[in-house]
Amino acid sequence: MSFSSDKKQNIYDIVGHKGLPEHYPVPEVMDMLFYIQRNQNTNTVVYKINRNSDNNINESNPFYIFWKQYYEGGIDVEINFIQQKLAYGVTYDVINKDSIKMNIVSYPDYNIYIDKVEPNKYRAISKIDEKWAELSNVYVFAEERGAFPVVKFLELYGTRIDDGLPCYEKIII
Repeated sequence: MSFSSDKKQNIYDIVGHKGLPEHYPVPEVMDMLFYIQRNQNTNTVVYKINRNSDNNINESNPFYIFWKQYYEGGIDVEINFIQQKLAYGVTYDVINKDSIKMNIVSYPDYNIYIDKVEPNKYRAISKIDEKWAELSNVYVFAEERGAFPVVKFLELYGTRIDDGLPCYEKIII
């Protein structure tokens, strides 16, 4: 699967970062596909490509998912077993050597396609506001209710494939 376009030059000067509260950091991680931040704190779940020894995507374990723990100096910590099975883990299907369909376990109906765009670059493609877009980040708003927070809404942010403009969608849960 390939998502190509006759992308027009973006003539708009967009400042700031999409969807983040002003004090939230933006992770700078090589091979990052997208990230999730929440209203509870600035710690961030990062989804990045896991490469094999020949520098291609590792088809048997294509993603490395971890916390960027800004409250502890920005250290990287793998998501734990419960987070992997109930919240931030993924299921995936390899389409071909350059494309993978993935779904986050806590929102299995939302398809994200990983697409190779350059010899060493992959991107996450999904529908945002009914348009194909490169997904950059997700913001999750949840209320604390006992052992597990209750998600109230998601905000998806990205850049449209067809014209390079920023896009946004709010999903009420």
